[in-house]
Amino acid sequence: MTKQDIPRTSSIDRRTVLGLLSGSLAALAGCSGGLSDSSDGGDGSAGPPEEQSDYIEETSIEIVENGRQLALEVAVTDEVEPSSVSIITESGREFASDYFSPGETRTRLSLTEGEDSYEPLPRGQHTLYLRGDEVETKLPLELGTTFELEKVVPATEHPDIREGLGHLVVVVRNVGERTGAATRALMNGKEKGDVFVPVEPGETNVVRYFSLIEDTVSSCPRVDETSERDEQLTVEFLWSDPVTFTQTIRYENSSGCKRTLIGTPEEATATSTEK
Repeated sequence: MTKQDIPRTSSIDRRTVLGLLSGSLAALAGCSGGLSDSSDGGDGSAGPPEEQSDYIEETSIEIVENGRQLALEVAVTDEVEPSSVSIITESGREFASDYFSPGETRTRLSLTEGEDSYEPLPRGQHTLYLRGDEVETKLPLELGTTFELEKVVPATEHPDIREGLGHLVVVVRNVGERTGAATRALMNGKEKGDVFVPVEPGETNVVRYFSLIEDTVSSCPRVDETSERDEQLTVEFLWSDPVTFTQTIRYENSSGCKRTLIGTPEEATATSTEK
């Protein structure tokens, strides 16, 4: 059972409910009892859990205080007395779980695991499993949002950074309804940055590429005096398709190795799976 130190809106009383989750996978296989408003999710086209269950009032993705984790906040209606809630992965593994104290109707489940690595819940059609007094419900859980490219600028020209000679800033916008996060920055298929940049719905955030526009001979490509190249840049995200675009960069050897952005980026991909 995976359990992270996720800040809570109320304290957790660890009641004697460990036995509930010991049979969770068997229950998912059909050995369940009690009331249920379960849905198998079919092709994954179902909406969020609150649209499929009379017991779940709301689910939302929250940014945890350390900025390196995301959590799924689950709120149930006060018409039920919940005992536990779990995330079961597409492969059948219990990824995260938590218990409700008496009178408690809200909890958070970590969407990353590992004390240092913060490995995210893998992309896929997972299951949210809620149990309580005379209540048992299994609901499809697929996380996703949609990102778009906003702009590309040198880091020294971005108002929130203005430092990092040779660094390139890609501004992405979350145009979906769920919080997401950028996780990697690539240039021509090669990783240029292992990042974790959370972005809330309707907001923008910056993903920094390192040493793309730098005055240093050692990193200058072999060109004559001046050369313009179309470099393919990709930003990858949790649970969402990457944004890929082409940016023209001018390399000049006449002054060591000066790099300059030319024109506006041409976006190649900006799609996602949003549930």
